This record gives sequence, C-alpha cells and structure tokens, in this order.
Amino acid sequence: MKWLLILLILAVVVGYFVYRYRKHIQTAWFMYQTFRRMKQSRNASQKQVPARDTSKDSELVRCPKCGKWASKEESVKLKGDFFCSLLCLEETMAEKVL
Repeated sequence: MKWLLILLILAVVVGYFVYRYRKHIQTAWFMYQTFRRMKQSRNASQKQVPARDTSKDSELVRCPKCGKWASKEESVKLKGDFFCSLLCLEETMAEKVL
C-alpha cells in the first residue's frame, strides 16, 4: 500500500511537469524528428564514388594557382594549364576578371 501511494504521488508530479512544460517537450520532439529526417535524407542522397585504379602510373602536373601536384587525368585543363580542382580554376578566373 505504501508503494502504491508513492507511485501515485510520483505520477501526479510527473504529470504536472509534463503539463507545465508541454510546449518545450513538443518543440524538442519536433527538433529531434527534423534532425533525424535531415540525417536520413543526407545519407540517402550521398553519391557512391567508384574506387579508382591507382596501380598504373600517371603523369603529374602542377597547379599554377596553389602549386599542388595532381594527376593529369584528375586535373582540370584550361588553355594548356592544368588546375588541381575547379575551385583553383574559378579563383584564377576571378582574379583575371578583376
């Protein structure tokens, strides 16, 4: 009988706090569901990149923007220059325009 009374009091206290902070609980639950859906959609939309065969030798070229060495197959070519990435190419073109 003593434990039943303690459980009843505990249920009333928990019920009061749930009622009092119901908006906070709803907001936290909504945020949890939103982040969970974002994580699931990000995992589903990630591309699967096939592994490249690195056993063969390839010619290396140096990027004129950053000086990084990259294989000729992976680099981006523009008017005889080989850039390591599209970012370096875009930055170089932006500097030439300005």
